[in-house]
Amino acid sequence: SRVCYRSRRQRPASMGGSGSVEKAGFDLSNGKRVEVEFRAGAGLGFVPWPGTFALANYLDKNAEELELSSKTALELGSGSSTISGLAAGHLCKFTTLTDRPEVIQKLGDAASRAGLLFDKVDVKVLDWGDLDFTMSCFRAENIDLIIMTDVVYYDMLWKPLLRTLLVLSRTTTMILWTNCNAYPKFKPDIDAFLKLIGEFFDVAIVDDIPQSGCGSPSEVLGGRAVTRRLTLRDEEAAQEAVEQALARDCTRRCFV
Repeated sequence: SRVCYRSRRQRPASMGGSGSVEKAGFDLSNGKRVEVEFRAGAGLGFVPWPGTFALANYLDKNAEELELSSKTALELGSGSSTISGLAAGHLCKFTTLTDRPEVIQKLGDAASRAGLLFDKVDVKVLDWGDLDFTMSCFRAENIDLIIMTDVVYYDMLWKPLLRTLLVLSRTTTMILWTNCNAYPKFKPDIDAFLKLIGEFFDVAIVDDIPQSGCGSPSEVLGGRAVTRRLTLRDEEAAQEAVEQALARDCTRRCFV
């Protein structure tokens, strides 16, 4: 498959964190085990949050009903410790894991250790803030399933994420999003994000489990990990919104 790279060079980030390398894992019903490495105290994209365990569990429990074995999946904002993305790699026909350039090396290492790289999983750069790049490297018609976990964190990324979803989605695309309602030092405004995407997507809760006991090293006592299914309502409205966003970006680049 074609691998897309950004033209401007960026320094790869280290795993971060101050502790020794730790491991976390999840056992699938088919006997496969998904395992990732991380360091305690690492940055947002380098820690296995409860949402990734919760979505892996949901995919595993519902693999037959969702017909995952026949689906081509793409994960947005995978992070280097994606339990859900590697689970999808085992369960789906093919899975593409994506994130920003500074995460890609660690993400590729995780897929390689799992024995999935190239045969079942590809790893690509996808920056929500660069629609032109996304449109040049990805095609919505080639994506059956979009998965994402704990992506609703920094509110400055909400609109770029929404636009990315509009580019990559069709009315037939299955979108599964799992998010924690609380983190150890932060509580995301899930309601505000739901209001933002509600203009374009129908949203339904399909799973809601406690963070405690899910397997993550970053569980919040009393916190929940909620999985929602998103369905695009109108492809023409989505295309119009993307064109408007591209026009605004062009105006800023040309006149600022």
